[in-house]
Formats: sequence, structure tokens, C-alpha cells
Amino acid sequence: MKKINFIFYLLILVFLSNKSYAVSTTGEATSYKITMTYLELCADGSTTASCSDPLVVGSGDSGAIDIAATTAGVAAASYGDFTKLPFGKSYTYYQVTMKREVTIKGSLSDGSNTCYTSEDSGDISKNVVGSTSSGDLAEVTMYMAMTISGLGDEINSISAGDGSGTAQDAGTVDDDDEYFQYRGAFSESVKLEPGKIPTLKLAFGTSKALAYEGSSGGCAATIGQAQGMYGGKPDVTATVSY
Repeated sequence: MKKINFIFYLLILVFLSNKSYAVSTTGEATSYKITMTYLELCADGSTTASCSDPLVVGSGDSGAIDIAATTAGVAAASYGDFTKLPFGKSYTYYQVTMKREVTIKGSLSDGSNTCYTSEDSGDISKNVVGSTSSGDLAEVTMYMAMTISGLGDEINSISAGDGSGTAQDAGTVDDDDEYFQYRGAFSESVKLEPGKIPTLKLAFGTSKALAYEGSSGGCAATIGQAQGMYGGKPDVTATVSY
């Protein structure tokens, strides 16, 4: 049986806060590099909050994948081996583990000014400061998801990226965790049957994948857990075909 690649993004990723700040905006990421470390398929009975009877189909560092480098309808990456599926068993969700650390280049409005990614000023527990000068535009390291609870059942942080870590409750990202899990539903159940081999494709856009929370005009303000730029949520479309 030939190897079936799981064409996959994630993402990813990821997730605007439901808390209220003075300004909450998004903007285009012209570069958005993510790293996957673990991929599981979730059997019937799974939900956005839990992965039932998981089957590992991918593991190891995927390397940096620039999901902004593809156009709409084009798969970003291949990760996983569908020959591991048992014949006849249905899987309705996937659960992917990724590094929270991403590399992003882009700009957005901070409510008063255009704010550009400019320096590696953030860390695992706080957002990134920007610049109002277009000449400072640069690719920078930042983290996906704000370190709070109430982010939605589909996401939680986890202490390790190889399936051995301690996971937070659904909807919670802890500022000590360097990885997170994301669960999403397939467009239809995935099942390996004789003469019927599934192909899964994920297409996305990054026009709103750079996010800002904080004070209006605070692009270059002192950063913190709820002030500055961070990795936001790309548009994702998942399809299954046979």
C-alpha cells in the first residue's frame, strides 16, 4: 500500500481572545511559519474539546512551514501517514500538536496607526511590540494564542510536543507551555476501505492572521500578556475526497 500523505495545516491555529480590551484588531501576515510536532486522528465520539481513541499518524518536527507562501486552495504541507489507519474505522476529528512559537511578518492597525512587526521582543508569556515605521518591517518571532482561559474548546496548551505532555483544560493556554493542541472536524468522516483511499486537503488564507490586543495607538507601548501583537487565526478550509 502506498503512503498517503495528510495535507495539513493547522493551525492552526489559533485564536482571538474573547476578553474585552480597548482595541482588538487583525491584519495580514505576509509570512507565517509554523511547526507541527504530533498529529492524531480522533474516532467517532470526539468533540472540539476531546479526542476519542486517538490514532497517531504523524510525529516529529515538521520543520518551519510558511503557510502564507501558498495561494487559496493550495495545500500548505504534508504531514502524516494514512497507511496507519485500520480498515473500516471512521475518524471524525484531527488533533494536531504545534509549537506556540511562530515566525511572522506583517502589519495591522492598532486603532490609530499602522503597526508593523519589527523586533523579537515577546516571549512565551507576553505579546510583541511593533513599530509605526514601515522601514522597520521585519520577520519576527512571536507566540500563538494569548495566555488566558476561555479561548474556545478546540484549543489547549500542553507541556510537551511528543504526546507525553500534560494538557491544560480545553480553552486554556498556560504561559509556561511551549506547545498547544488544536482539534478540528473533518468535512466528512475519514475511513480507509479497499479501493477507497481518502485524501485530505487543507487550504487557508492569512489576511487576518496577525493579531493585536491593547490600547489604541499602543503599537510601540510596553508589551505584556494583554498588550501587543501575537499569532492569530488563519482562515482554514478542510476537505475530504476519495
